[in-house]
Amino acid sequence: MTWTTHYFDRRLNADTISRAHATKEGALRNACDLTLQKCIVKYVQGPDNHRIGAVEIQAWCKAHKTPDRPINPKS
Repeated sequence: MTWTTHYFDRRLNADTISRAHATKEGALRNACDLTLQKCIVKYVQGPDNHRIGAVEIQAWCKAHKTPDRPINPKS
């Protein structure tokens, strides 16, 4: 099972897909990190094309803050 993060990278001015993650949590953490890098995360996709939308991802990031990942709600 693999999970990927689909996002828009402003530096590249292009839609991009992350590397594969073995777990849903790994992909969600990657999505949080990408948000901090000013990328626009569209969704996380997992097995059987299961998708987690941007609103759910933002809520997950806020609920799973870490000292090295202080989520800015205005990102």
